[in-house]
Amino acid sequence: MSSECFDDDGELTGYDGWRRSRWEEMAGPDGKAGRIAYRLITEPGQEFPEVPGRWTSTGFSGSLTLTAARTDGVWADGHAVDGTVELTDASRLSFPDGLRGTIEELQGAHVLVVWDPAAPTLVGLRGIEAWQCDPAWIVEAEYRPADAGRRLEVTRLTSPSTQDALPAPGDFVFDLRGERHTLRAFGVGGDVLLVTFTDGTSGTDTPAMGRWLILPQPKDAKGTVRIDFNRAVVPHHMFSAAFPCPMPPRENHLPLRVEAGERTPVFEENAAVGTTTSAV
Repeated sequence: MSSECFDDDGELTGYDGWRRSRWEEMAGPDGKAGRIAYRLITEPGQEFPEVPGRWTSTGFSGSLTLTAARTDGVWADGHAVDGTVELTDASRLSFPDGLRGTIEELQGAHVLVVWDPAAPTLVGLRGIEAWQCDPAWIVEAEYRPADAGRRLEVTRLTSPSTQDALPAPGDFVFDLRGERHTLRAFGVGGDVLLVTFTDGTSGTDTPAMGRWLILPQPKDAKGTVRIDFNRAVVPHHMFSAAFPCPMPPRENHLPLRVEAGERTPVFEENAAVGTTTSAV
């Protein structure tokens, strides 16, 4: 094997560390598999079945308030809530039974995210199947910026599903298995790009909703980025249905079997992802 995957002693190097960090991200003490709810706050005095309180938002650039009684056992930013308090996107929330909450943004609205350390999808997660690292699946890709302001329509896996227009600042063009391919990339904040794609394994060996590549945005207008399909990941939605993950655009289908990267999460029996809440 090439040194891309192994060091001189035959031990996995960066790839091994990446696999460990990926497991920690999903199954660690704050693992994403513990997310149980993702609730858009769009009306005054909204209530949600997972946690106590009434929630009111005037939009993500406006105010967000939480109203609860002390007996509800709700804490916000280290203080017990007894009445109405104003929250921010940096607020940290605690609820009875060890549940925790944070505030995110989607389509200009506040979102309440709830995490449960006892979620079946978290405590029942046993592994993430993946193909063996193979340097043949590492390619150099040319980054081609799109027209300013380009956005692409995607379907999000909420319940029911919703449509969203995501910023798509550029494309990656590369050669793989003797053919030229193009993958469109979404901007997800900072200097990180998200590529969602399907391939010949989708729906059989890997999720039908495809997989993800997390890539750096080139510092230059045009540049070269190394794409390592060994680090293709299973979308968060496969660990918890409370993630409103975007489906890949039809242009991001690779007409070959990409037998590299993650394949599927493995849960113990009765730890089905469908037990979580994705309704918004």
